[in-house]
Amino acid sequence: MRTTHVMTAGLIGLLAAMPAGASAQVSVSVTLGAHLGPPVRVFAYSPERYGPWREDYRRWTPVIVYEFGGAYYPREVRGGREVEIYRYRDHYFLPPDDRDWIGADRRYDYRRRPVHDDDHEDRGWGRGRGRGRGHGHGGDGGDGGDGGDG
Repeated sequence: MRTTHVMTAGLIGLLAAMPAGASAQVSVSVTLGAHLGPPVRVFAYSPERYGPWREDYRRWTPVIVYEFGGAYYPREVRGGREVEIYRYRDHYFLPPDDRDWIGADRRYDYRRRPVHDDDHEDRGWGRGRGRGRGHGHGGDGGDGGDGGDG
């Protein structure tokens, strides 16, 4: 009989502790999300949207964003990785995926460039097809290559 009382008291204590722990987790995640702010939507470079890079890259502004948890944020995020991308008007986009682009823009820090497995709105790195309504260029759906044979 005494063992039953001890087990019942332990179970009640365990159940009482569970809601408090869950509410602390929710509080932490909400606070963290409020601190980070909304993520920046980043798209693949598209000559149709941003112009041919050889002619128009001087119009683009290199900016640093912080990759954290698969998203990009405009402010520094503890534990985040600095990534340099471009901004043109209201759009953030990855640099061109062209070997000739490397070293062409002296304002850009190539050590901070994105890597191919970065998570961004357009999974087709360098193909110019954005994901989401109103962000695709509505092109021909081709391979998105740069016309080179490399």
